[in-house]
Amino acid sequence: MRDLAGFPFVRFLKVFVRLLPILGPYFVFRRTHRGRDPTPSESEKLSKQGKKLYKALVDLGPFFIKLGQTLSVRPDILPVEYTRELEKLQDEVPPAPFKKVLRIIEEELGPVTSVFESIDENPLASASLGQVHLAVYKGARVAVKVNRPGIQHIVEQDIKVLKAVLKVLGVFLDKNISMSIESVIREHSKKMFEEMDYNKELSNMEVIAEEIRGFGVITPKVYREVSRRRVLVMSYEEGVKISQVDSISAMGVDTKRLARRVARVFLTMLLEKPVFHADPHPGNLSVRKDGTLVIYDYGMVGSLDESTKRHLIRLYASFSFRDPGRIVDEMLELGILDPMANRSVIEKGLGLAIRELGGEKVSEWEFERLMELANRLIYKFPFRLPESLTLYMRMASILESVCTRLDPGFNFLRFLAGFLEEEGYLDELRKEDMANFLKSVVEATTSFLKLSPLLLKRLEEDRSQNGRGDLSKRLVWPSTLLFGLSLYGEYIHVDYSYLGLIASFLLLIVAAAKS
Repeated sequence: MRDLAGFPFVRFLKVFVRLLPILGPYFVFRRTHRGRDPTPSESEKLSKQGKKLYKALVDLGPFFIKLGQTLSVRPDILPVEYTRELEKLQDEVPPAPFKKVLRIIEEELGPVTSVFESIDENPLASASLGQVHLAVYKGARVAVKVNRPGIQHIVEQDIKVLKAVLKVLGVFLDKNISMSIESVIREHSKKMFEEMDYNKELSNMEVIAEEIRGFGVITPKVYREVSRRRVLVMSYEEGVKISQVDSISAMGVDTKRLARRVARVFLTMLLEKPVFHADPHPGNLSVRKDGTLVIYDYGMVGSLDESTKRHLIRLYASFSFRDPGRIVDEMLELGILDPMANRSVIEKGLGLAIRELGGEKVSEWEFERLMELANRLIYKFPFRLPESLTLYMRMASILESVCTRLDPGFNFLRFLAGFLEEEGYLDELRKEDMANFLKSVVEATTSFLKLSPLLLKRLEEDRSQNGRGDLSKRLVWPSTLLFGLSLYGEYIHVDYSYLGLIASFLLLIVAAAKS
């Protein structure tokens, strides 16, 4: 009863009324048309609904704006017609009154005049969870990041509301989609609270600053002595916003080279370091005259364990090989695919989808096309996006957009192919494949050779007794050679090499029959 008494019914009704007419029909469509792509007219209707969802989330405020950004990289939950619209969501809102901001600073640090020599009332930037003011601390210009007034309470209330709305929407949802949405809400809520805790962001900044030392990147210096949970003080680092491509070019910076450098910095963090910056949108990146990259806002970071990193690389390689079987293997390893799924059907679907793309190599695909491919498959098969990969997908999508803006000819996946080759990741993969291949050869050959000597012995005995067996004996060695060549063909991905394995065993059967 105590929880019920504190439940924000008015807010619940507002959210429910805004979202149900948009999400309800889609989830009904998904449930009744499972396995079928939308027709052109249905797709047009979904696009209109996507625009309505964008507007509704903006109107509902900070928590829902950030939720929309999270959902924009969840093709297992929403269709591409929705996610395209949600990608446009910007985390920019009108600033809170300075008097309220000043109250938070003084609650955390004491009288502002005893801490800062001056502070600008007009914010440098204003976002959903906080805003940044320029100040002077011990003679140095600093950026003071402050929680938005009342944001903690707003987020807590909206989490309760969203969970209640999900219970109602659950009537329209199948089990998989319901579990995925619950996972998103859980992860999103956790990340929101982490972003509001500037002690966490301070630690992230110090860790990443050490990780990318020597990459020609600047991370703001943190002033620990005047930073708290709701206030973060850091050095003010000037630069031209990375989205201002003409201004960057006018400074003499090569934007094409800059695009590749930005991609390299973030991919290095992703694949080689303990944590990676997961929010490289234009507001968090700027460039100096000498080409130095400045990275801001470390509230949203992610991490991948070594196993996940390895399987991501193997998944990409599987697309390069155009091998649906290996793609499914890696999806299962990453938890992207339900283990109970019909593997044969999924492999056929992947094969058809790959062929549909016109025979292009994966490194030539645009990231958006790859996402559309994923969307089409997700509606037909039990795909899901694990929580561990959500921030990776967000980072990769935003990064591709930033780099393409700097260089319209930039291709994220082509760059990724070169990066993995240059950094030795594909060499490691080949060595691992070779080791696995040799292990399988040893195991298979051991089993094969257990049969061959027994057969040869039987042939010799038969020949000495009946004068037969010459032809049978001659068939054994071609069978053995064909067996070895077929195993190698499987390793180097020669089409239909498995037929050689079948043929080698047929020869043994023929030899046995002839004896």
